Amino acid sequence: METRRHRTRGPEGGFTLIEIVMVIVLLAIVGAFTGTLLFQGARSFELMDTRGELTAEGVLAMERISRELHLIGCTTAGSSCAPQASDVTAMTATEIRFVKTDLEGAGIRLDAGAVKLRQGSGASDPEDVLAASASSLTFEYLKRDGTTAVLVPDLWRINVTLVLTSGSESVTFKTSVHPRSFL
Repeated sequence: METRRHRTRGPEGGFTLIEIVMVIVLLAIVGAFTGTLLFQGARSFELMDTRGELTAEGVLAMERISRELHLIGCTTAGSSCAPQASDVTAMTATEIRFVKTDLEGAGIRLDAGAVKLRQGSGASDPEDVLAASASSLTFEYLKRDGTTAVLVPDLWRINVTLVLTSGSESVTFKTSVHPRSFL
């Protein structure tokens, strides 16, 4: 009579080398996948946080720039108002200096990565930083017909473009302002 012998693991039984290697490989795959997901989540959070900070800074800066440009004064000639060189004293691609309706001087410019608002018409007058992360600030001066204004008397509308940058994130803001004094 033939008896069957069953192999059972006794107290000296354990896992084979192949089983241990397979468990290690599977744990490594699961760990790598989990790590990638966690890294991507943290990176997305960081980018959204940076973008949110840039957006908040840009919205505040553009709102202030718009309000200041709305207040550009103009010289009254008869019953109409036409801007003169004494009203807008500088209009370059990165800076504008002007006299407001209350006859106070002001200016907006890009200086070493910061958008600055000058309170006064002198070079030594105090400046407030409107945006500290600026990589670009440009002004475009337009006539009534939409063509480029080179001379102050032709000025009708000012287009402003501001780019804020932090690391690899950039946010662009644009506005168009018609000073309320210009009729």
